[in-house]
Amino acid sequence: MEPILPISGYCVSVWGGSRLTDIRGITPPEGQQYGICREVSAYRNTTSKILSGEYAGKTLHELIGLRHGELLGRDPADQLVRVAYIDAREDLSIQVHPGEEYASRVENDFEKSESWYILDCDEGAYVVAGTTITDKEQLRKAAADGTIEQYIRKVPVKKGDFVMIPAGMLHACGKNMLALEAGSFGGITYRLYDYGRGRELHLEKGFDVLDPALQPEVRHFEPGSRPAAGASVREAIRHPSFCVDIVDIADEWEPENNGVCLSLTAVEGNAVVETAEGRYQMNHTHTVLLPSDRKSCKVKGNCRILCCWHPF
Repeated sequence: MEPILPISGYCVSVWGGSRLTDIRGITPPEGQQYGICREVSAYRNTTSKILSGEYAGKTLHELIGLRHGELLGRDPADQLVRVAYIDAREDLSIQVHPGEEYASRVENDFEKSESWYILDCDEGAYVVAGTTITDKEQLRKAAADGTIEQYIRKVPVKKGDFVMIPAGMLHACGKNMLALEAGSFGGITYRLYDYGRGRELHLEKGFDVLDPALQPEVRHFEPGSRPAAGASVREAIRHPSFCVDIVDIADEWEPENNGVCLSLTAVEGNAVVETAEGRYQMNHTHTVLLPSDRKSCKVKGNCRILCCWHPF
């Protein structure tokens, strides 16, 4: 099966920035900005469409139904690791996501854990990840009266940082940054504070799933680092629902053919993906899906790739 080129799905947001559109040379609707750009999603009504090839115009969800074995191999799931950009000009709402048991029982959905790789940000940038106190009732009261900001944990970040956000952790992307989000299948978000923007809050369910004992995990991968030749592969995230590797390529990398579908995103530089089916351009910030039944594949260029997959 040939590689899949998903069509990016842009979403206008009140807090949206212009870093991604500047990189890609895209103009959003007048007076608006894109805050979210979905690169890979097979989730319900946000499933990505396919750009070209035999299945052009179909959604990834449809493709999984048609060619599950070729695309996902022995993986029993009917989903893909979510990959999306967050382009924030302003602070995002403070929120929390449910774990698998609660999401399944209450929402008929999946766990939503995620990770953020920081592509670009201003000096002094931060993310919200966790709380400074563990008293859940005190946090609940502060959320209800709009004073929860005093208890949020602001974690400084810079380009090349990777932040893990497990289900149950209070979190938010901070302003003036572009991050790539990779995460599990679920799509449920409970908003606890919105900086007075007037959008709906979800305090009851949010505090059902909040775990204030969770602490942030941040790893740094120095931007621009490359091996002298070939490629280096480093583990970034290992979670039961999704895995991410940082792949720094000096000239060429041959992904291991391990029977899983791989999502490749160029977070630095441009690349060309070469397979038996042809050559596929992967420009900076763009994504290519490698089906599980690939026979051979080489990624060529001087670049950094985020490689995501679903473990099973």
